[in-house]
Amino acid sequence: MTQENRRRAYDDTTVNDVKGQNAEGVYHVKAGRPLREAVDYLAEKNIGLVLIIGSDGGLAGVISERDVIRAIYEHGNDALNMPTDVFMIRDVHTCKNDDRAVDIAKTMAEHHVRHVPIVDDGYLAGMVSATDIVRHYATKA
Repeated sequence: MTQENRRRAYDDTTVNDVKGQNAEGVYHVKAGRPLREAVDYLAEKNIGLVLIIGSDGGLAGVISERDVIRAIYEHGNDALNMPTDVFMIRDVHTCKNDDRAVDIAKTMAEHHVRHVPIVDDGYLAGMVSATDIVRHYATKA
């Protein structure tokens, strides 16, 4: 493959090309539920981030492993019985399936995030992770 073809393939790669496929869908917890439910998902599914869905069915926020650690550090075991809303990150970076993967990788690096929810036409359509992007390009090298 020529250098030009490699560059073009790199530039034209979309989120849809790199996102992981999860047969069970995107893991989420309803807003207002105890933090313990988010922790259970993280542990049971061996994932790093769970989405918090609002009463309107839309993305209300996210809770990562880091957020859980911070919650327990600040509130002790009581944090596990507190609502997810208290700890979730509300300002969530999202993307679309047709966004360029390289742009999402830059967003991840700039904002120190490892997961970006995919929202198309107002609906949650999946999740792309830094691992998905690395895995995709590693197979092309």
